Amino acid sequence: MLRGVQVVVSGVALAACMLAGAGVAQAQEPEKPVLPLEGDAVVITMLIKPDKTADFESVLAKYKEAMEKSEKPARKEQLAGLKIFKSTQQAQGNAVYILYVDPVVKDQEYDISRVIAEVFPVEVQELFQKYKDAFAGRAITSLNKVP
Repeated sequence: MLRGVQVVVSGVALAACMLAGAGVAQAQEPEKPVLPLEGDAVVITMLIKPDKTADFESVLAKYKEAMEKSEKPARKEQLAGLKIFKSTQQAQGNAVYILYVDPVVKDQEYDISRVIAEVFPVEVQELFQKYKDAFAGRAITSLNKVP
């Protein structure tokens, strides 16, 4: 009977060690980007509710600030290739913003709320709510250079 208890305890201990090791290994793997961009350049068209443009622009300012203050060198590369425009025309009654990314930094996160969360984890919930309330639609167009 004692031998059976030892086997069960040993098995549980081994399983716990393996799970703990898997958790450590998983924690060390970098998170895959939710919004990686593909191609040489990308045009992101964002439709924003007309009464929420100031809120959206405050979120964009924080996005750029997060890239600027990030400890990740890739974020500064992303910022250097990011240009933001606001159209003088509306689409479906919404304000139109164009985020033009050239060049695309491969395998990097471009999701606005995730990039902000890296540098401003306390403010991200409030900013995400502003972003969500302003959002009316988005289209992403990947571009490749023609030789």
